[in-house]
Parts: sequence; C-alpha cells; structure tokens
Amino acid sequence: METPAPKPSRIKKFFRRALFVLAALITLGALLIAEENWRGSRAWRNYKSAMEAKGERFDAARLIPPKVPDEDNFAACPYLAHAFAGPLESPGWTNIESYLRYPESLPHRPAWPYGLSPDLANWAAAFQRVSDNAEPAARGRQDAQARGLRQLGLPATAENSQTRSQGGATPEKMEPAQAATIILDRLKVCEPVLAELRAASLRRYCRFNVPYEDWAGPTKSNAYILTAHHYVVIKWLDRVLSLRAEAELAAGQGGQALEDVNLMFRLDDGLKDEPLLISQLVRYASLSILLQPVAQGLAEHRWSDAQLRALQERLGQTDLLASTVRSFYGERDLCDNPFFNESVMKLRGWDRLEQVNVNRAFQEVLLPRIDLADREINPVVGHTCDLATSNYLVGPTVLQRVRAILLHHILAAMMAPSLGHVTEKTAATQTDVDLVTVACALERYRLAEGTYPDQLEALTPRFIATLPHDIINGQPLKYRRTANGKFVLYSVGWNGKDDGGVTATDKEGRLDRQRGDWVLEYPD
Repeated sequence: METPAPKPSRIKKFFRRALFVLAALITLGALLIAEENWRGSRAWRNYKSAMEAKGERFDAARLIPPKVPDEDNFAACPYLAHAFAGPLESPGWTNIESYLRYPESLPHRPAWPYGLSPDLANWAAAFQRVSDNAEPAARGRQDAQARGLRQLGLPATAENSQTRSQGGATPEKMEPAQAATIILDRLKVCEPVLAELRAASLRRYCRFNVPYEDWAGPTKSNAYILTAHHYVVIKWLDRVLSLRAEAELAAGQGGQALEDVNLMFRLDDGLKDEPLLISQLVRYASLSILLQPVAQGLAEHRWSDAQLRALQERLGQTDLLASTVRSFYGERDLCDNPFFNESVMKLRGWDRLEQVNVNRAFQEVLLPRIDLADREINPVVGHTCDLATSNYLVGPTVLQRVRAILLHHILAAMMAPSLGHVTEKTAATQTDVDLVTVACALERYRLAEGTYPDQLEALTPRFIATLPHDIINGQPLKYRRTANGKFVLYSVGWNGKDDGGVTATDKEGRLDRQRGDWVLEYPD
C-alpha cells in the first residue's frame, strides 16, 4: 500500500502564490515600461517630424559659431584666450583686476543711464585712498569699511566720502578734470593688457572658444565653469574701459575715449553670436556699462560730429532681439534636448513625453514674445504668453501635482516662467541702445544747427537714415524739447502707457522698469 504524498504546507502555498503575483507584477511593470517607452518615443518622433515639416530645425550645430583661425580672431589673443585655460586664479592667468590694488574697496560703476562727474570724483578719491604705500592693517580696515558701506548702499569711499585722503580734495570739492587726471594716472598700470587688446581688436573676427562640444557630454560641468570665466573677464574689462573712457572725456581726450568704447564693442561682437541665454544676459549688463561713457559724453557735449557718427553707426548695428531669439533656440537645442537624450532613467518614454511638452512650451509661450519681423516685444503679447504658461504650471494641491506628473508638465513648468521674463530685459536694453542712437543724431543736429530740433523727423535723412521705433508698441519714440534748451526722449515702457516721460522708482529709490516710461533726459 503506497504512502500518500504529503500535502504542501500553508507557508509553501503562500510563497508560491506570492512568487506568482510578484512575477505577474514584474511582467506587468515591464509591459507598462515598454508601452510607455513606445508611446513617448512615438510622441516625440511625431512632434519632431511635424515641426520639421513646418521648417523647424533641432540640430544644435547650426547655432554654434564657426571656428576661425587664431590669427584672425580677436578673442584668441593671450589675455582673452587664457579665460578657457583653467581656473582664473591659476599662476598663468593675468586678470586685469589684479592691476588695481584692492579693487573691492573701490566704488562700483553705476549702471545705465549715466553717472555724473561726482562719480569720477568718488573714484579718484578711492584711488588716492587705496595707495600702494598704505599700511596692510589700514588697508584691511578700509576694505572692511568699504564693504560695509556698500551693504548700506553708500559710496565705498574713504570715511563715506566725507574726509580727505592723503591730502587730496574730498569728492565734493574735486573738479572733473582733476578727478580724471588721478583716474587715468592710476589706470596706467592696465596699459600693457589694453595695448595687447587694442592691437588684437584689429583682427577680423571675435569668437570666444566656448567648449560647446562638451556642453552635452560627461565633462559638461567643467565646460560650464570655463564658459563662465570669459563672462568675468569681459565684465571686468568693460568696467575698466568704461571708467577710462569717461575720465578721458572729462580730460578732453575724446579720441582715446572712442578707442576704449570701440574696444568694448569688439568684446560685444564675441557675445552677440553665442547661442546661450546666459551670454545674452551678460551682454545686456555689458552694454549698460558701455552706454555709460557714451551718454555721459552726450550730456556734456564732449563728442565731435565724426565721433558721434561712428558711435551712432555702431549702436545702430546692435540687434538684441535676434541674438536673444537665437539664444532661446540654444537653450532648447544645446541644453534641454541633449539633457533628455542623455537621461539615465529607465522610463525613457516618460522623458520623451516631458521633452515634447518642454518643446511645445518653447513654441507656445516663449518664441511669440519677440516679433523679429516687426521688431517688437509687446507686453500684451507677453501677457498672453503668461496666461498660456499657466497650462504648464504645477499647482499647490496634491491633486494638481499628480495631474502635472501624469500630463508630463514637470520640466515645462520649471522652464516656461523662468525664461519668459528675459524678454523684458531684452526690451529695456534694446530701448536704451535705441535712445542713445537717436541721441547721437540729436547731438549731431545740435552741433550743425546750434539747437535741438523741434521734431525727430528733422533728423532724417541727414543725421540718421531711419529712426528706430519704440520696441514696445512699434510706434515712434516720444520726444519733446524742454524749457532749458535740452530734450526728453523716451519709450512708453513696459506698462505700455505714455506717462509723459516720467520714470518710476521702487521703495529703495531704484528705477522700476515695469512702471513709468523708459527715459533719456540729460541732468541740469
């Protein structure tokens, strides 16, 4: 008689069932991943094909400025090329900041619209104070005091600009010509570098060797750092050149001032073709520094007609709108899309669906903000784009967050709002350039006729071929003469309303670009 087989225990039955369920879940998960990968890849492929059929391109290579021979490249001169050679503090690096002893104790250059002669006096007093012969301990105290003053928004000059420094005049009593002499004498130590740059600026091209090929590779972090180095170099050069040019104008050296301004223009040539948004943001700041001595010279009637003609021609070639749109494409094709291509996530389909929405947001809420054909950045269009942006935003509730995850809006919600506000800065900086361009033509008219015209139309075609229109609404810029023989020239600004040439300030007294008009008006 055979012994019956023992029945499996309840524990074994449980494990068998658990293994079956686990295997089923793994199989189901694999199927879901495969389906999601197929769905995402198909969605991206269809979207890309549809956009390419409309003429859109996604290859990053088209955006990268072509390489040029070093002997023809201004940016390949040793001083500028070293920005990409390694850390700025390396022994082989010569930063122009190092020529200025303890520059952190010096006053910052003010931004647009322009500084007045007391600004030169503050700089001259600071240069006198921070002398090479000052005791180290005293310098340390002065530097600490200067940093504290800047944190309070006060000028970083000796004793808050109230005491004499080494027997020199206080800023309040220093004449512009005297201040200019002190500044130019102090900046002579920069001449070796500036002489190298002036000689190299005669080269045909200016193409900084940004490591674009590494931006989407495993060494992208190092590429970001090296790219940032040349922003630092350009910013410091612009500050020194702007200060020199303003001092040269005060000293009656208009020709030398124009040379320094032209050197800043050559640095701008390198930034304008870089398809990176950060490059354009740095360019906006650099142009504000460049406009400083140009506008100061206009306000004090220090430029000759020939110099004004040269400045006017160069400013008229400055097109921030086209460069900014190019950088938008760079953000998409050099930064965003390679990020999705390199993703290590197993849910590649999920990545692709996010990629579709990032690119869709780019087309719907970013590109329409700048109208290249009509040369406009209309805030009304921007507001419409802001409303469209809300379709991608992640709400505060759990349900809204889950919805954003399921609809694959996470990355689009991060990108769309941050990039949308760039166009306001673009419009403001381009308007500054346009206002100074017209002001050059107005000054040429004054030199020829003895007074400013009653209407801007009197400038064409003798003093300017075509008057730039208001970037905001496409209408003519506003202009009127004033009782003191000067003029007010302005754009209606970001609020789109004519406030009569009146600017607005915030609680701290800083210019509020979102309210009031954007104005060029010379001080009394």
